[in-house]
Amino acid sequence: MIRFCARCDNTRWVCENHPDVPWLGNRACSCGGAGAPCPVCNRADGDDPEDVPDMPEGFVVESGRRTT
Repeated sequence: MIRFCARCDNTRWVCENHPDVPWLGNRACSCGGAGAPCPVCNRADGDDPEDVPDMPEGFVVESGRRTT
């Protein structure tokens, strides 16, 4: 059975300012707000540090820490 998340259009991310609107895709919010994990299909438990939300395709971690 294929499941479809209507909140995020299966992108697994919603707009942080408008959590009922996808952050990516055809219906993506255009307010410029940050993305947030979809509370329906991309939830992280929070108690387990290994349980993190799935990141969007192409996501790259940038560290602000500099070494000299």
